Amino acid sequence: MEHNICKFNISASSDLICDHFVYETRLAQSEIKSSQKHLLGLVTAGEGLLCKPQSNHTLYAGCLFVIERGERFSITGHTDLKYIYICFSGRRADELLERIGFSAADCVFEGYETLIDFWTDCLHRADDSNIDLLTEAAVLYALARLRPDRTRQSDLLTRIVQMTNEQFTRSDLSLSALAEQLGYDAKYLSSLFKKQKGVTFTAYLRELRIRRAVFLMEQGVVSVKNIALLSGFGDALYFSRVFKESEGLPPKAYLARLQKEPG
Repeated sequence: MEHNICKFNISASSDLICDHFVYETRLAQSEIKSSQKHLLGLVTAGEGLLCKPQSNHTLYAGCLFVIERGERFSITGHTDLKYIYICFSGRRADELLERIGFSAADCVFEGYETLIDFWTDCLHRADDSNIDLLTEAAVLYALARLRPDRTRQSDLLTRIVQMTNEQFTRSDLSLSALAEQLGYDAKYLSSLFKKQKGVTFTAYLRELRIRRAVFLMEQGVVSVKNIALLSGFGDALYFSRVFKESEGLPPKAYLARLQKEPG
């Protein structure tokens, strides 16, 4: 492969969406920007640097790297850096990263040279009839092999995230409520969460609820009030405001756009 290759998956799904399959040789991501979706990359040749606001990570052939949705990053090359990446999102995407114990601070993993031929073959074979299957296969197989250092993970943080994922549709869920359940000071948990997750608990909880709202819309629920309640928002007006901030459209406009989309 000599030039950049970019293929798109147009299949819609609310569960796991893998929609950009890209072979990067021209360093189109050398300018710092925010990732709109999760990104899973595999370096196929050369050396480079994954730069984030708080840290830099060396990249070379056989390195897998993960960039979470919303993270600011850039990728620069030292010696003919080439890599393949897949953008992925959806409800299951977040669950997969939680399942493997991924931490934004530990985002580059070495020793995955054996994946290069597999990913390259998937990219070559991908077309409109199978790109959804091949991108999902590449992502799932790579994540299944990842083994982040779990000794770096906080058992307490893991418990907070687990409880939040289980209870986020409750409108009365808050960090104070979790602190009471766990027997900890709420300010301490707030500091711990922000330090280890890189976002505030409020932002994390809001994102879970927005993802659920989008899922409900895609499943055919059309009442904004019901969507808000089923997603954990006690106030429909507040839901409408934060939904527009997140998705760029108010709920009614988002629903109207979904109804116009084919299939």
